[in-house]
Amino acid sequence: MLVTFRIKDTQTQLHSRPAEISALELAALTRRLHSGNAALDVDPGEFGAAPLNFEINANALSMAAFTACFDHRAEIISIVEEAQFLGRTLRVRHLGRLAPITIEVSEHIALARDLMMGPDLASKVLFALGRDDAGEGELTLESLRLLLQDHRTYDAFCGAKITPIYDSLAYLAFTDCGEQTPVLEWAQ
Repeated sequence: MLVTFRIKDTQTQLHSRPAEISALELAALTRRLHSGNAALDVDPGEFGAAPLNFEINANALSMAAFTACFDHRAEIISIVEEAQFLGRTLRVRHLGRLAPITIEVSEHIALARDLMMGPDLASKVLFALGRDDAGEGELTLESLRLLLQDHRTYDAFCGAKITPIYDSLAYLAFTDCGEQTPVLEWAQ
């Protein structure tokens, strides 16, 4: 199973609240996303052509395209605006047959791509970062920056022959997320 490294923020107070959407609005959104070749981050077990649980970059469509899918609903516009302003993804969620379908600002930062790698490579990366446990975890971006500026960390990446991953992590660590307080999370 792949290990995913991604930037997220659970500390910043959001101003919008999740909003309920209809199945027709969800269909309009997914149709628009597919026709625009937008990349959907579909939850495991979902069908990619018609997912019910997924994330999408809030900048994948224009504001006009989003509002057209939701008949210009003010609460949806505020969610999309906040996600675009914060550089976050939008989360569409449907928890069960009788539960409503909702859309909300996700905790995932969309300004930097996720890094996905096999468990062996992830273990090498975490070991080079001074983490003995290869399980799930997180590290503040500030801590990651300090680690990557230490020559011993770079030497550990070189010794493990994974210097391209060092460069990718440096790109993530120095992503400007504004006034948010993001962390680098890794999980399977």
